[in-house]
Amino acid sequence: YPLCALPPTTRCLSCPVESTCPYSAQKIYLSNPTKQWPMSVVCDIEDDPTSYKAALEKSLETGPYGRCVYKCDNDVCDSQMVNIQFEGGAVANLTMTAFTKELCERFTRITGSRGEIKWEGGADGPIIVFDFLTQTQKEIRPDLIAPPARTRGHGGADFFLVNSFTKAVATGDPRVIRSGPAASLASHMMVFNAEASRLGKKVIDCKN
Repeated sequence: YPLCALPPTTRCLSCPVESTCPYSAQKIYLSNPTKQWPMSVVCDIEDDPTSYKAALEKSLETGPYGRCVYKCDNDVCDSQMVNIQFEGGAVANLTMTAFTKELCERFTRITGSRGEIKWEGGADGPIIVFDFLTQTQKEIRPDLIAPPARTRGHGGADFFLVNSFTKAVATGDPRVIRSGPAASLASHMMVFNAEASRLGKKVIDCKN
C-alpha cells in the first residue's frame, strides 16, 4: 500500500482496509486462535485462562503485534542474503525472507566437486545425496524423529537440544551434548557480524 492511501488508524483490528491487507494481524493470529506459534508469541494462555481468543484480541488491540506493518517502527530485517567465505575457501550463502509461503521452513543445499546434498526442511527427511560420477541418487532419513510435543520446533531440533541437556545433567556425562558453548558462541558471532555487515554496508573479517 502507498502510505498516502492508508487510513489514519495505526492498528489492524480497527482498520477499514484490513480485509484486503496480506499482513493483517487479524488474519494471522485470530483465524486460528490456538495456543501455539505464532499466536503464543503474542500472549500466553496464563494471561486469560478462560478464553485464549479473548486474550489474543486484547493483546492485538493494545500490544505491538496488532500495529499496522506500514506505519509502525518495526525495523526487523525481513529479507536478507549473507555470503560467507571460510578459511579453506568454501563459500556459504544464506537467504532469509519473510515473503514466502513456507513460513519458518529451512532448505539446505550443499554442492561440492563430487556431488550435492539437498534437504527441504522436513523433520523426517529425506536428505537427498546425488553423485556426479555415478549419476545416482540416494535418500537418507533420520534415525530419530522428535515426538509430537511443544518442544518440536525448528524441525525437531528444540526437542533434541533439551533432551540432550537433561540427559547430560541426569547422567553427569557431557558427551551427550554434541555442540558445546564454543560452537554456539562462534555461530552467534557470525550472525552478529552479518548484521554489522548489513548495517554498515561493508565486508566483515570474522577474525577481528
